[in-house]
Amino acid sequence: MSAPTATDPKLLEAFHLMWDAYPGPASLVHASKRILAVNDACREGGRVPGMVCSTWPSPDNHRGCMAQRALAEQVPFFKEVRRPGGVFRVYWLPVAGYPDCYVHFTTQTITLDTTPEPEAP
Repeated sequence: MSAPTATDPKLLEAFHLMWDAYPGPASLVHASKRILAVNDACREGGRVPGMVCSTWPSPDNHRGCMAQRALAEQVPFFKEVRRPGGVFRVYWLPVAGYPDCYVHFTTQTITLDTTPEPEAP
């Protein structure tokens, strides 16, 4: 049996089954940084399959990328970044069985206001 490849239709189908309904951007990326698949939120943000992820929106946005480390160690990594609009947690999640692929996705963190509510009169 041959090793699975990044163009395996099962991989692309699994990505879409799991990530198409996710409300934030998510992409399936090869170790070469070539984007293999995106969900709608990612597409709306300007990413499309076939492009190199580190070129959008600019290479400066990719300082601190943990993709190669996640692939080398085959464990997920994340970091928090501050951008206009809030604090975001960015993930690199290796895909089991596909050692050269990872899912790259973002969540926005929510800071809860811990100020006590004023007591009702």
